[in-house]
Amino acid sequence: MAAESAISGEYIIQKEESRKDILSAAILRQQIQNRSLKVEKSPGVYRWWFPKAQAEELLAHFVSPMWLNDRELQERTFQGTPYLALYFGISSDMSRRIRWHICGPFRSSTLRRTLRAIMAPDADDKTAEYRVNQLIDKCLWEWKYTKTVEDAECRETEELAQKKFAYPLNISKNNTMPSEWIAELKQMRADLKNK
Repeated sequence: MAAESAISGEYIIQKEESRKDILSAAILRQQIQNRSLKVEKSPGVYRWWFPKAQAEELLAHFVSPMWLNDRELQERTFQGTPYLALYFGISSDMSRRIRWHICGPFRSSTLRRTLRAIMAPDADDKTAEYRVNQLIDKCLWEWKYTKTVEDAECRETEELAQKKFAYPLNISKNNTMPSEWIAELKQMRADLKNK
């Protein structure tokens, strides 16, 4: 079965078993812990894919309208499980970024802070970290290297301004979601900060 990936309009079709640009976070965590991580210290762009059931649970926390101008969530099936893309990001050092997202403290990762604000706003730090880690380990991380940080920034700008797909967990420069949605997400993060 072929797997299809789109980052800034580029499509890669490969057999799932041969994909080197998409891995489960659980495998990435294992690679980080045993120091065998195969992600380069290069700039690039990446996308987080959440299992569809967990993605729908996350999005159910919002009261703001989800859709704007007929945008949709990207969906893919990987090894028999359906996933939805909820977050698009960039980094000047992909190796460091995946470490932050997988193992870092909440303050080191925008995605981890956002997930905590949605999933565990009233939990103590240890419980919140456990819940976020449990979810992240079920996700897929897809990445593509760029030649320069500027190339990555350009791709991020294009992706968060395009008119087809929505990224509901992005805050900064995110034109794929209604302003009410972004305001609610910012408020969730602010409420967590004030506790």
